[in-house]
Amino acid sequence: MKNILLFITCIALCCASCSKKNTPAHPGEGQGYNLSGSLYFDWATDGILKMDLRTGESVSILASDVRRNGWDISRDAKQLLYATASPDHDYDANQYTNIRVSDLDVVYQFKYYPTEREDSYGLLSPDETMIAVEPTFDDGIIILNQQGDVLANLDELGETKLRINVTRHAWMPDNSLLFTIGDHIYLSNTAFTAATLIKTVDNIGYRAWDALVVSPDGKKVAFTRGGHVWMMNSDGRNLAQITGSDLHEKACTFSPDGNYLLIGTEYVNNSWYLAVIPADGRQYNVGDEDADGRVIFLYDGNIRQKGDGFAYWR
Repeated sequence: MKNILLFITCIALCCASCSKKNTPAHPGEGQGYNLSGSLYFDWATDGILKMDLRTGESVSILASDVRRNGWDISRDAKQLLYATASPDHDYDANQYTNIRVSDLDVVYQFKYYPTEREDSYGLLSPDETMIAVEPTFDDGIIILNQQGDVLANLDELGETKLRINVTRHAWMPDNSLLFTIGDHIYLSNTAFTAATLIKTVDNIGYRAWDALVVSPDGKKVAFTRGGHVWMMNSDGRNLAQITGSDLHEKACTFSPDGNYLLIGTEYVNNSWYLAVIPADGRQYNVGDEDADGRVIFLYDGNIRQKGDGFAYWR
């Protein structure tokens, strides 16, 4: 595999055995999905919700805030990081706040100044010591510490800028970064000084990345491309399309054991219906009317649960 230097400026279910049916079955109110862990996701004015997959019950853990640009939650679900416009009329700044989920007390807080006053948000590294800020139209992937100091700026690869319209990124378990640029997927080293080409996907749909997620053990990668979800090994082998329907889908997050994948179905205008599929490399029909039997649709009472923004499985 080819190594390429990055330009750095000193300074991211149990199986459902039901038969195929026209309207997928779902648990009654108060019943769970026989899945482990909890989902954390945005939905409209409900704010950030937590759904216990063992009981199927959802509660709000953080109120809706139109100033919130984005958020992430630690692997142990004990800390939540979010970024907002600065509340003190410092219009050049974004305010990053890390809180304890249990009591919402602030763990740390700092201001970050992106180029051209752009909105930003960041993803916590697996060890929680760093934050990978999502690229904007003017900045690449910025690596910050907990004090807001810039540790690295992954600004360009070769002659191509890492920017919001071509780049998605995800942390690997060893604190390296997987990221996209153009039709390619690269893996950085942990010093963010070099990257290895993992996969070229120029034969998959149109050139638009809508998600890039990694399983907790770092062995599987899922992404959205051409309106559907694809999965491969983290070394680029065994690439396969794993969702299909007449509409669009979105890869959201792997289960903690890496055996399942939360996806968004009927993806329109940045909102979707939540569903779970096995992360076994097979393709699943996730259309509402003729879904495969092992597709599990999530419900709020008798209504299919929708999400928008961000979603994590912890």
